[in-house]
Amino acid sequence: MGAQPELDEYPNWSRMPRVLQTRFFELAEAEAQKLIQSNIIDVDFIKKLRDMLKISRLDSYEDWEELLVACVDGSDTPACNERVGLRYALFASAYKLFKGLDGFEEEFISDYYSDRQIMSHDKFSKIVELFMTYYERLIAHLALKKHSPDILLLDGSFFGYRTRCSEILNEDIDWTPFNRNTRFKTGKELVDEITRLTVELIKSGKALGVIKRVNTAAIDGWVAYKNPTGKPIFLNDRTLLSMIMETCTLFSYDEAFDVNFNILNWYRNVSKELKGEDPETILKETERRFRVQIKADLGDESYLQYIMDMRRCYIKTIDDCPPVCVEFWKGSNPNWIKKALWYVYASKDTATGLPFPLDIVDNLVSLPKGVAREFAEEIEARLLRAGMEQNVLLTLFSRFNPQKEE
Repeated sequence: MGAQPELDEYPNWSRMPRVLQTRFFELAEAEAQKLIQSNIIDVDFIKKLRDMLKISRLDSYEDWEELLVACVDGSDTPACNERVGLRYALFASAYKLFKGLDGFEEEFISDYYSDRQIMSHDKFSKIVELFMTYYERLIAHLALKKHSPDILLLDGSFFGYRTRCSEILNEDIDWTPFNRNTRFKTGKELVDEITRLTVELIKSGKALGVIKRVNTAAIDGWVAYKNPTGKPIFLNDRTLLSMIMETCTLFSYDEAFDVNFNILNWYRNVSKELKGEDPETILKETERRFRVQIKADLGDESYLQYIMDMRRCYIKTIDDCPPVCVEFWKGSNPNWIKKALWYVYASKDTATGLPFPLDIVDNLVSLPKGVAREFAEEIEARLLRAGMEQNVLLTLFSRFNPQKEE
């Protein structure tokens, strides 16, 4: 009898019941027809947009391979481990040094967080995300102090963590980082410390954030601001720029618009609520709402100035991938900006279009899916060896659904 093919060789849809397989293809066809009928991409408008937006050639820097670059990334467990009486999540961060594309030194730190199944799952997940960000900022500071790199390359937006912070600012977390003389009693204390560390990194003038997942729609907001009667684009900036940018070109919000991209990103939605008002009135209301949101997220409106001082642009590194979104402080030295932007282009991974060193660190620090389950099992085993009663362990560590693994 011949060997049976591995299950992984079959597509995922084939593992569903037959009736759901049929439905799968019906739904795919329905969505395809919906997109065809909606004319989601207006080719004529894209041509006009190409003429309207300021897109420039990227300035080259020949000595980019001599730059010392510290790449920083972090990760948390893809799924926390949920037990009847306990819940665990792990997180880690790392940096690796590169001279050009040659990596040669790395450092890691990691920690965990648990609660007694009292906090809501959404709040628990947000707090774990913030702990990971805290460790990313810590190790970035360590790399900066220890090695003084030419470029500190970070994964993500500097203030990307602020979303939904308002939900946990008043939460009691009572967490002490492993082997550190620091204690966070509330979510607000943790957010304040992350923001403090973030601002210090920004002001170093050496930090550049590479934003992989971005859905900013500032171009659509700018179109709405300039032409209130025009129809919405319904596409985010990265999608639009993918269609009009050529390899080795640069798009900068600051050079293209005289309104901050954060405000333009909100403009379209506010204009729908204030239909009939003049653009300047809508713009002022958008700015007011943005200030209110920053205060709600971070607990302090004064942080707004740092968020508004961030410059963001896109670099088209290769033809077959969308442009790479990067962020840096507007007070950075212009010569440093030239070097940093060219490094993003020159160090590209031909498979992703992203800086190759950042992909390397991402792979190094990514935690396996089942590690939180194994962590909980190791704790349970140690408690058993220490003599804790089995009925207590069973109560605390029983899985909600033993038939399903994490």
